[in-house]
Amino acid sequence: MRGCDAEDFISPSQGAPLLEMGTQIAFTRGEISAYYAARSPNVPQTQAGEWRGPCPIHKGKRDSFAVEAATGRWFCHSGCGRGGDMIELEMALTGADFKAAKAAIYGIIARADLQSGNSAARPRIVATYDYTDEAGRKLYQSVRMEPKGFKQRKPDGKGGWVWNIKGVRLVLYRLQELLNRNTEMVFVCEGEKDVHTLESLGRLATCNPMGAGKWRPEYSEVLRGRSMVILPDNDEPGRRHAAEVAADLLRVGCQVRIVEVPKGKDVSDWLGSGGTLEELRTLVTKQPVLTGEALAAWQTRWTPADKGPHNLASHTNAGSLTTRCLSDVEAKPVRWLWPGRIARGKLTIIAGEPGLGKSQITASIAAVVTTGGRWPVDRQQCKPGHVLILSAEDDPADTLRPRLDAAGADLSRVHVVDGVIVGYAGDGSRKDRTFTLQADVQALGLKLAELGDVVAVVIDPITAYLGDTDSHKNADVRGLLAPLSDLAARHDASIIAISHLTKAVGAKALMRVTGSLAFVAAARAAYLVTTDPQDKTRRLFLPMKNNLGPDVTGLAFHIEGATISSPAGPLETSRVLWDSEPVPMTADEAMQAESASGSTSALKAASDWLQETLASGPVAATDVFDRAKAEGISKKTLQRASKATKVQKAKGAMEGGWEWSLPPKVAKSAEDTQVSSVATFEEVGHLRELESGDGEIGP
Repeated sequence: MRGCDAEDFISPSQGAPLLEMGTQIAFTRGEISAYYAARSPNVPQTQAGEWRGPCPIHKGKRDSFAVEAATGRWFCHSGCGRGGDMIELEMALTGADFKAAKAAIYGIIARADLQSGNSAARPRIVATYDYTDEAGRKLYQSVRMEPKGFKQRKPDGKGGWVWNIKGVRLVLYRLQELLNRNTEMVFVCEGEKDVHTLESLGRLATCNPMGAGKWRPEYSEVLRGRSMVILPDNDEPGRRHAAEVAADLLRVGCQVRIVEVPKGKDVSDWLGSGGTLEELRTLVTKQPVLTGEALAAWQTRWTPADKGPHNLASHTNAGSLTTRCLSDVEAKPVRWLWPGRIARGKLTIIAGEPGLGKSQITASIAAVVTTGGRWPVDRQQCKPGHVLILSAEDDPADTLRPRLDAAGADLSRVHVVDGVIVGYAGDGSRKDRTFTLQADVQALGLKLAELGDVVAVVIDPITAYLGDTDSHKNADVRGLLAPLSDLAARHDASIIAISHLTKAVGAKALMRVTGSLAFVAAARAAYLVTTDPQDKTRRLFLPMKNNLGPDVTGLAFHIEGATISSPAGPLETSRVLWDSEPVPMTADEAMQAESASGSTSALKAASDWLQETLASGPVAATDVFDRAKAEGISKKTLQRASKATKVQKAKGAMEGGWEWSLPPKVAKSAEDTQVSSVATFEEVGHLRELESGDGEIGP
């Protein structure tokens, strides 16, 4: 749905005096106002001596129902031909007797406290705001109290109220109007008062219930694709709320502008102090449509100096919990990117040894997604969308693009993250840094919203984007992945994370994913890429975990060479060729076949790992043991591997700890032989190697 542009703004000549419905000008008048706002909310309450609107008794459509503002007496000039005071109206509306009608009115206007002489004992109602569904049926009310404060209540079905909204569907204010006027620009305010102020000027406006910080993704869905203007309150919570709403509206393809009024705490204050509709129109038309980068600039400008460079979304009240009653959560089916295998809005892990084709698989997935192609084996067609890639190991020019070209991807729908903008130098050049999941998940969300229709995000490998997070600590990894999972759900995008395997030969496949178990715990599905035990040229793509779909069989593929054209001439690359039949083998069976030689394979894997770990020089023995544990290598196997590899174990200094290092390479010629006299004691040597038990952290 196309929203109107800033130029579609209605002429200021259509404006009207600024009004706030339900506001009293004296105490007695406030009681009257509160009652009629509750019982006949369609009767406009102006400063004039008489209010007029449709009759609430016979549900009239014309302005035949008149209320004397000073006394509360009413009369219907058509249909009913009836009249009376507030108690008589309550009796006519509810069928109650005099006593019950009087009690109901006293409940609405909080008269009991006023009669007691303790006017400050309880707040009293000064305005009510009805939230309705699409058909105009009342769902609940937001009630403004004096002294200042808000409460929510729902109809009890008997003409009264229940002072909670448990089990009630929460909707945007003026929902029916938003749907009926679905081509108009929409103003988003922080409260109902501002909505009425803008409505009195002929504008279409809305707000979410319960104020700042309570925006929900389903509210944005109602506004998908429309032209939006956000008017933040002039305080930190208001600006933070505006930024959160803007980010979520960008997610659903809205054209969003943020407009700050020149003075006052909100738009009502500004207009009430002399601001005009024409000035508001100018503010809107001068403000460009928001992008993700522009929103980040707003957030930077709004962030208080004493709160550091972090974005506004990070400033929360410590100890404040947000909860939802499960009865308020609408059940919905799983949405699939790759039916039965990779879900939308969830994290999926693809793990395997280096060089087996994990990145090639993501290129194949990107080709299916960006072209609306068919998935291997089951041949179901994919709805086309965009793919965003974070790749720490493959160059976009000589590796990523050739592979995607060879796979047949629509490159206009593939986007590669180069880094994060951190500022600009004096000469205007841009300063970037490496993306990390620790600091930049919100920036990722803004980019997804800006690009629109991104259905898959590839992170290859995920361990390259952890920042300072210790990948082997469960709590740290869970804290890192929770915002990523929230982002996936909010943008309905599949997060596909690539990972490697540990050296723990013989362990179950799921336990071999590198790093903390929190990685596979957070993922809703995980897949193993390995070689076929019967055919080393054939690769297998086998499910290790699938929490959302039915048990599925694995797939098989080959990596075949391909040649693509480029401005520099033909380029050699490769691509995935999927087999047409599924594979019944499980991931655990493939791992068992790999380790069929038992302890010999475990020893070799540990030896290979030691060679890699010590290749760059000596490593503290404590670090070696810690890293080996994270890789699933037992202390006993590590000690055996150290002997097989002839690892040298020595003190780093007289008071230092033990260090492990690889033995020096054997000299290839006489010229390479070390001269013995260079040693301190005139011959080559080292501190005595000490043996220790398997359970000690020593040499």
